Amino acid sequence: MRRVRVLKDLPAIKLVGRQLGPLAEGEETQLEAWEASVLERHGIVEPLQKLTPAELRKLLLAEERESGLTPLPDDFYSSVAQKIAFARAAGQHEEAEEIQTQVSTLMEIRIPKLVRLALSPESVGPLPPQELFLINRLAVALDSWNKRLKESFEKVGEEVGRNEEIGRPVRHAVGDEADIQKPGV
Repeated sequence: MRRVRVLKDLPAIKLVGRQLGPLAEGEETQLEAWEASVLERHGIVEPLQKLTPAELRKLLLAEERESGLTPLPDDFYSSVAQKIAFARAAGQHEEAEEIQTQVSTLMEIRIPKLVRLALSPESVGPLPPQELFLINRLAVALDSWNKRLKESFEKVGEEVGRNEEIGRPVRHAVGDEADIQKPGV
């Protein structure tokens, strides 16, 4: 859901089979992200959370100060993608690039926090769906890795795996050294 401010009166309409409105100018309401996107394109609503470079800097500073994750709206990433697309379509390539850079920096700060959450996913709070997806994938990968590691502890002295690409035992490919940077591994 996206919080928006109505810029123009909108009578009750059907939008893709869904009743929308009536909405009065100046009213604040929540709309589905796709509804807000359509109405924003037509100049009927504007998002309450502006994704300007200045607003993104504020988010970035807040994220840097907090040890945990700062809340982001559910539609944050889709809103960013839409804002970048609108800026590019309007010929504002520098603004689009600045937004993209700031969101990348924000993600550099958030990703380690998301990894920590993946280690204990039962404590996950409300997050955008893209971040929930990442946490779920990380949790599955970490769990699988942990199981394989435990299995290898039980097979001490035995060959713990095969390199499927070359069809030989892993020890044959890497030798006795644990140098994973060896070419051909």
